[in-house]
Amino acid sequence: MQLVRNSKIFFVAVLLACVQSFAGYFIEQSYEDAPAKDSLSSLSFGGELELVYFLGSVHPGILLSGEYRLHKHHSVDVFGAVLFSGDYLEFGLDWRFFFRGLREDDFLRLGVSMVSFERDDKSYFPPRITVGYGRDILFFKNTSFLCRLELSGSYIIGKPLAEKDNDFMNREAHFTAALHVGFYFF
Repeated sequence: MQLVRNSKIFFVAVLLACVQSFAGYFIEQSYEDAPAKDSLSSLSFGGELELVYFLGSVHPGILLSGEYRLHKHHSVDVFGAVLFSGDYLEFGLDWRFFFRGLREDDFLRLGVSMVSFERDDKSYFPPRITVGYGRDILFFKNTSFLCRLELSGSYIIGKPLAEKDNDFMNREAHFTAALHVGFYFF
């Protein structure tokens, strides 16, 4: 029992040391005394875990993105996404409108992308339009990373995603819904 308790204390100490060295944490300066500055650096990059719902099931995937802040209310990003199941690859461009123009803010996203998938031994590259709503969250005032949460819906124009039900029937989906959870560094 003592070994388990000592192991927990050790892991908490290691975690605090990592957080303090990476994020500046608030060990040197209390959180309430930290200067309230909203750094809007123009370039940020990161990744997201996405859970995409289509054809009656959830498909996990990963999205990598580079975002450029054009103005305090507008940003553009280039992204690439892949599902772990290998159903499709996606590359695209997003525009975000931030409501208050701060680093920690709600946003509206509009995106255009190309989806790549194979169906009936042929490759297809239909365009996709995406609309999303999300929030950037700062955990600590002096950190250089944020968490992004977003819900989005998208529509594939042209050839839909498909799944074989049997030899004669396919289920098709033009519409997908997704939940994104990501971390971005700026």
